[in-house]
Amino acid sequence: MSTTDPVLATVHAAQRERAAQVLAMPGGQALPSPCVSLCQMQAETGWCWGCRRSLDEIARWSNLDAAGQRAVWQAITLRLGTTPQ
Repeated sequence: MSTTDPVLATVHAAQRERAAQVLAMPGGQALPSPCVSLCQMQAETGWCWGCRRSLDEIARWSNLDAAGQRAVWQAITLRLGTTPQ
């Protein structure tokens, strides 16, 4: 997959919108997983093509507290070229 792949561009646009919605949720509550079931690690960055998380972030997700999950979502927004809330 290339970064100009239209399917991937659509997924990332949806992920940017979803990140904005998730980061607007009240603090202190568990956040939904960023997974979009398009799982393939990108060698150049070490991030998943779909959700833009690292393997470490994926592995730790279910053990993160709400603040940790929010930090991952904020990192995703930066990786997608948007500004976190």
